[in-house]
Amino acid sequence: MDNRNTLIGTILIGLLLVVFFTYTSKKQEEQKQLQAKQKTEQLKSETQLKQANPSEQALSASNEQPVEELTDSAAIAQKESNFGAFASVATGESKKIVVESDVQKVTFNTKGGFIESIQLKKYKTWDGKPLVLFNSSNTSFAYQFVGANNQIVSTADLYFEPVGEPFTISEKETKTFALRAKAGNGYIEQQYTFKGGDYLIDYNLAFKDLQGAVAANNTFISGNWSSTLPVLEKDLTTERRYSALYFRHKDSDVDHLSEDKNDEQNISTPMQWISFKQQFFNTTLISRKGDIKSASLKSVQVNEDKGYVKKYNANFTIPYNSSGDVKYAFSIYAGPNYYKTLSDIGLDFKDILKLAPDFFLFSWMKYITRAIIWVFSLFNSTHLNYGIIILIMTIAVKIILHPLTYKSYKSAASMKLLQPELTELREKYKDDQTRLGQEQMKLYSKAGVSPFGGCLPMLLQMPILMSMYYFFPASIELRQQPFLWATDLSSYDAIVTFSSALPLIGQHISLFTILMTITSIFQAVMNKNINQMGQQQAGMQYLPYIMPVFLMFLFNSFPAALTYYYLLQNVIGMAQQWIIQKFFIDEKKLHKQIEENKKNPKPKSSWQQKLEEMQRQTAQKQQQRKK
Repeated sequence: MDNRNTLIGTILIGLLLVVFFTYTSKKQEEQKQLQAKQKTEQLKSETQLKQANPSEQALSASNEQPVEELTDSAAIAQKESNFGAFASVATGESKKIVVESDVQKVTFNTKGGFIESIQLKKYKTWDGKPLVLFNSSNTSFAYQFVGANNQIVSTADLYFEPVGEPFTISEKETKTFALRAKAGNGYIEQQYTFKGGDYLIDYNLAFKDLQGAVAANNTFISGNWSSTLPVLEKDLTTERRYSALYFRHKDSDVDHLSEDKNDEQNISTPMQWISFKQQFFNTTLISRKGDIKSASLKSVQVNEDKGYVKKYNANFTIPYNSSGDVKYAFSIYAGPNYYKTLSDIGLDFKDILKLAPDFFLFSWMKYITRAIIWVFSLFNSTHLNYGIIILIMTIAVKIILHPLTYKSYKSAASMKLLQPELTELREKYKDDQTRLGQEQMKLYSKAGVSPFGGCLPMLLQMPILMSMYYFFPASIELRQQPFLWATDLSSYDAIVTFSSALPLIGQHISLFTILMTITSIFQAVMNKNINQMGQQQAGMQYLPYIMPVFLMFLFNSFPAALTYYYLLQNVIGMAQQWIIQKFFIDEKKLHKQIEENKKNPKPKSSWQQKLEEMQRQTAQKQQQRKK
């Protein structure tokens, strides 16, 4: 039961790793099998959305007879029928207006009055192109409402006039720009306030003096926001894995649609924000007052299409009171996923960063990941290369866990010294496993040795290792940061690339993953030497060598920062083990201490007493069954 406990602990931890990492990637194979079905569903759903969009129906009906073929009076009548009081702004010239801050280049279109594109000036795509979060070719945003003559009016069809001049602002400036569509004595206005150095745009929507332009019984305005996310990162598979449509219920929890399959939700409760999130960037509509009363959210992914990440759609409603002026206070965040930046906005906005599995039994891991983020930010202030920072963090973790690590190696050395006596017990009670367990526990108790001492440090490191699995892919700080041969620590470090995907391997081989595997096998050899694992069953003794090979295939496409961290864990761990065994563990003194403990045994702990009682009860039951 001595080394078997250590082996069992190792097996359980290994199985936990397998389950954990398999859980995060198991859906990928299912996605490949369902590609055809997903594409069919996508086309079907898009057709249904078009049919359900009242503004498009109204437009298609009006387009049956082209306006240009009508007489002037007939054309005017047609526009008044379609747009009512907004007929005067239903015709115009589409103009682009550019507003720039030190971090964003925002392009507006007078047709629709909304943002047409946003470029993040401090970032580039993985292949060096300007990073544009969205533009007119992949994103649309508009409001629909019922006009006075019960016609559907969409802001996408209206031409807005600028209020104020376009501008460029510096880091400390704040300026406002607006676009307005008139209807009689009233208007619709979309106002945008920019702050230098800030990715958050204050966005105010106003419906003023529109009692005669909007139906008196109109109680809500419908918003439609759809976007096809462009590819921004080198590894499309990883980018899709960490991209999802997030949302927050008013004064409640943050939730998201599935990351790895088509998904949709209909929400009938108030919401405070809806976020189109990618791996390292997001575009989010925020309502500070929770004016988003309901929403229909949808996420579509077609794996065979390499041109985009995912397709998001959000249909939402906001309340409308036709008896007076109506104003809505929104904000639009379009920028990077820095934990501190998102946290400063409030409203649990930081929770779009996935720091732990969704499975509730692992939810506590997010607190460990947050602690890692805090430590990482401290080291980040040193402006060292991120590979060096990861090395420092790894050493810091090893130092913190050193006392427990030392105890585990000391326990393993003690178990090694007890091997002759344990071998005698196994031979003596080879036909009675229950009695063998009892006698082994008595020996451990007399010798003052814990058979589980070697497992504790491994169990304590597991939450940290699993938290790192979520920390590195979510850390935009590592994006496009080079280290050694890795050109981007946030993606895989391919040293060999294949023209077509190979079974298990894929289209590349990552060097950090190979080194991680090799060092894991070397570490297994060292652990075998100290733990005398060779005395176990022939099949089980190979598990510590098989597990690293299995993880190699799993980790091959993971971010280089993650596999580099695991490599450092192995290398530093082996060095730590060698130093402890060489300079801190004296087997002669340890053997002398064991003999003294046998002569003067310590009182049994309550846990030992309970364990022995359980063993006695098990033995009694077995004897009763034999009778």
